[in-house]
Amino acid sequence: MASLNKTKDCFLWFMSLIYLFAFSSLFIQIPGLYGDNGILPAKLVMKADSASSWQALVEGQPTLLKLLPRLGLDAQRGMDLLCLSGMVISFFCVVSRTARDFVSFTLLWMLYLSLYQVGQTFLWFQWDILLLETGFLAIIIAPFNLQLLGRRRPQGNPHDGITLWLLRWLLFRLMFASGVVKLTSECPTWWGLSALTVHFESQCIPTPAAWYWHQLPVWFLKLSVVATYVIEIAIPFLFFSPLRSLRIFAFWGQLYLGQKENFFLSCEGKILNECVIY
Repeated sequence: MASLNKTKDCFLWFMSLIYLFAFSSLFIQIPGLYGDNGILPAKLVMKADSASSWQALVEGQPTLLKLLPRLGLDAQRGMDLLCLSGMVISFFCVVSRTARDFVSFTLLWMLYLSLYQVGQTFLWFQWDILLLETGFLAIIIAPFNLQLLGRRRPQGNPHDGITLWLLRWLLFRLMFASGVVKLTSECPTWWGLSALTVHFESQCIPTPAAWYWHQLPVWFLKLSVVATYVIEIAIPFLFFSPLRSLRIFAFWGQLYLGQKENFFLSCEGKILNECVIY
């Protein structure tokens, strides 16, 4: 039970940190991306989706930004408000274990979902969807904070084992699909084992190690493509192994792969791997 609680706390703390990074990075980009003179002004989306009633809030694409007419805010200020709210909540979740509860993660998920619905091209990346799916599981894993009601905080929930298995299933789908899609895309660089000769200089948000990987010999990069297929397609089945030693082996494989992936996928993948080891 102690190991399970430690795994949960570790997962929820890292999720809080990722939410903080996500809201903070988006906040400073809102004027240029979604402002009145931005690349994709949010007001054009909200003009068609503004809610005239509370029922309309959950119809179509649900977003808290539909409440803007009631609050007297324009689209940009509304996105600023949601980002700032997410930053404050996630910050308290990072610094306080008590704050990492069901209510906090529900609010964080709703805030990011609201931004995602109007984010258009710039919030339709794989890591945005991954954050929403992982964040929803965090809601289930997070405990109810009964301390606010004067009760002792519970050490665990009866469904903890199931939710951690759902996290393993999420990581399995993420990695397995990432490997299979490289083959089903029929891209000649992946089939010809030459993809990594250009991958590190063309990926978005590369890790600090990407430059060094790019300097490696071509034969090693081709061998790394083969290793990528093994790590992404074969090894994920070990996530469900009853032997902890095999799950740890799978963890190190994903950790190796994470050094080559972009920053956000690397971070979220490492967090999910914590649940694989347990």
